[in-house]
Amino acid sequence: MKRWLAAGAVTGWLIVPAGAARADHDMAMSGHQHADAPAVSIGVAVQAAEFETMSYVGSYQSIAPTVAWMHGWFGANATLGLYHLDENGRGTYGMGDAMLGAHAAVIRRGEAEAGVALHVMLPTGSEVDNLGMGHVMVMPALWGAWQGGRLGASASAGYARALTSLDGAHHDHGPTPLVDPMNLQELTWSVAADVEVGHHVRLGGRAQGGVPIGDGRTRVISGGRVAWGMARVSTAFELQVGLAGDPFTVRGVLETALRF
Repeated sequence: MKRWLAAGAVTGWLIVPAGAARADHDMAMSGHQHADAPAVSIGVAVQAAEFETMSYVGSYQSIAPTVAWMHGWFGANATLGLYHLDENGRGTYGMGDAMLGAHAAVIRRGEAEAGVALHVMLPTGSEVDNLGMGHVMVMPALWGAWQGGRLGASASAGYARALTSLDGAHHDHGPTPLVDPMNLQELTWSVAADVEVGHHVRLGGRAQGGVPIGDGRTRVISGGRVAWGMARVSTAFELQVGLAGDPFTVRGVLETALRF
């Protein structure tokens, strides 16, 4: 159980996730059972958000299928968001940037675990339509998770960089792409906690963000979460607010996953 709780944190709460899928580069804490044998899960996340920046006002909705694999200390996942974006009255449909990820637990001490993670974002979304970054992003991170009785907590710190010439970049990413803004180079962070309230239900909250290295904008979001999980299936809803950097005004995310 603890191993899957930590793995859920790594693949859900910790990476600062295309839209809901690239966890805002966010990831989702959910309870799974310990898996000595390889285990696979499939899931889907749907989200709806409103945004307002100096240049754009509108909303977007998305659906993001996800597949994940876990065995012992290691795990991997892949996801791709499909969007409807309304910006200044213009509607657009398309893919967001695809996300590939891997994580490993390096240290285990009683109720605590810590490890490393690496996410790579591929430019499958249109930069012109504000659905993608327009270049590959690499995001390594360190994470830690603790589970004691009904309480759980996690945190992460990472670095994100575009695989492009930073000196030759002619645009300040600022709040773009609209569906999930990032800076060309930034430090990422997250903190989260939750508590089991009975009947396999957990309530939690988190904060996460990105701090630009060089040009860019600081991004901060926070959210509250309710999750229900059994051995094979889990479902969660999260309500998020954008506090800084114009990531969005408010965003709701509903996700469910089935483990085999």
